Amino acid sequence: MIRFLAILFIPLFCITIAGCILGGGEVNITTPPEIDKAKRVVVTPFYTDASAAEEVSKLGKRISVNLGERLKLTLKDAEWTYDISNKVKPVDDKLSELGLTLEQVYEDPALAAKLGQALNADLVIIGMVEKPNLKRQDYNRHLMKQGSQSGISGTSTYIRTRLTALGRTRVKVVNANSGELVYNNRVQSYLKYWYAYQTQMSEMQIYKTDEERYADLGKYLPLRIAYVLHPTGLRLEEEEQILLEPDIELKGTGGIVEFN
Repeated sequence: MIRFLAILFIPLFCITIAGCILGGGEVNITTPPEIDKAKRVVVTPFYTDASAAEEVSKLGKRISVNLGERLKLTLKDAEWTYDISNKVKPVDDKLSELGLTLEQVYEDPALAAKLGQALNADLVIIGMVEKPNLKRQDYNRHLMKQGSQSGISGTSTYIRTRLTALGRTRVKVVNANSGELVYNNRVQSYLKYWYAYQTQMSEMQIYKTDEERYADLGKYLPLRIAYVLHPTGLRLEEEEQILLEPDIELKGTGGIVEFN
């Protein structure tokens, strides 16, 4: 009997542990919340670590504003509360009044519910944003522009560069009336920018700056979050998107190049 119980419960225990590890110690709740049934919803600024750079903190605030605006346009019958500026900040003001921090309401659903009750809300959307991962990769394999003369001269060969911006968040939704955590999952947006240029023009290329990529994450991450929270009411917002690609066709030894 003991052996039977061990065989039964050990796999279940392993699955539970694996779920926590994959969720970074969090137990994921992936079923979209019934956000369309709420009459009043609070969206807090997204929490960032105290040591985070200023641009990451700004991104956390930008995400909450754009997320609130996106959902407000779709769910027009609900009342939405979120900080809009340094002067119009009902959530931040209420946190100060209650003696709470963003970190506390992010970590503790009961405190998130307390904030929601103080703002007469049914649901509270909270989140944490990680430092985005910005990368550049150069592809120095020579490619030929289709429609141009064959050859290997610098005037007819092209090379490529790809920039990326990977933004990750963990989003939680708390029922303010019960204190129950009804949604908890990681949401990310992966943006790509492709450049193709003649070999002798490489030093003259102008690329998206870090600030511009942060701004794009501030736009596309909220769209992605809004979609996963309310997929039945919004169009599909892909996790991975190519925001820039050349309008020329290039061919290499393996055939036509795809920008992906």
